[in-house]
Amino acid sequence: MKRTLGWIACIMSVIMLAGCGNADGTKTDGATEYADTAAENIKQAGLGAMALLYDDSVWTYDETQGGDTGLAFTAKDGSLLGISCSRESFYQHPLDMLNISRQIWTSYAGYEEVEEPTAISVQGEEWYEWVYKYEENGVTTVALQRFYGKNYYAYTMSYIAEEQFYEANKSEALKVMNSATMSVPDNDEAEEKAKEFLVGEWNLGDQGYLVMNEDGTYFWYMDSSKDEKNMHKGVYHGDVTNDAVGFKEGEGIYFVLYPEALYIDGKEGKTSAAKYDYAVSMIKQDDGTYQMLNPTTFALYSMQKQE
Repeated sequence: MKRTLGWIACIMSVIMLAGCGNADGTKTDGATEYADTAAENIKQAGLGAMALLYDDSVWTYDETQGGDTGLAFTAKDGSLLGISCSRESFYQHPLDMLNISRQIWTSYAGYEEVEEPTAISVQGEEWYEWVYKYEENGVTTVALQRFYGKNYYAYTMSYIAEEQFYEANKSEALKVMNSATMSVPDNDEAEEKAKEFLVGEWNLGDQGYLVMNEDGTYFWYMDSSKDEKNMHKGVYHGDVTNDAVGFKEGEGIYFVLYPEALYIDGKEGKTSAAKYDYAVSMIKQDDGTYQMLNPTTFALYSMQKQE
């Protein structure tokens, strides 16, 4: 049992962020793009796996607010266009990223949601967009944010302006945001290795019954009867290494569930989170179970594969 407890202690260690590093969309509602990318004022900028265009007659690159993990541009009226990226400890979901941001901004004076979170398509990639306002030093400020997540990589774009100036540069900010193209590397090889362990039916005892399919879908039932009236389902991804939980290939499995629907007594709803992370120790217990931990809540599960 000591080895299992030691594994849990490793998972409870601090999760670190890593920068993406600098490199030198069309919204579904028909937002405009730059018509002439060869125009003298149109410049290209990059951050990690993102490339975008901006008009330097509108936006001035601000070196003091940039760095390895961000880009910042300012307009003449003081409006800010910022882009940030990081490589996180766990797989990302843009809606989960947005909800974390919301937890911060709701504590600000005068906070008000202007536009609720919406999934949009930019250059073939899914982002979530959200608009809100708040007060800072007695000044009402409006923020339009977009969030993108793919495996461990997280990107955020923000247009922030005083309320009186917000509309003046909004269309120009959207041009920059809609020009963003992404080339985040996949993690397909490691995911296929993780599937070799994960695919199948798992009895989680009092915590339910988890079915993980070869096609990347999952079904988590309340019990082994697999009653579809009480369950949640969606897609999953996995990895065979994870520095945050302290295991190398062969020592553990990390996987994340992205729920798409929840059913309670046959009524459809939504889960409380956009994603759920889990880490599994490859040390098999005497009773044939494996120890599974949610590294966010520290909830511990015993999982046994059904033959």
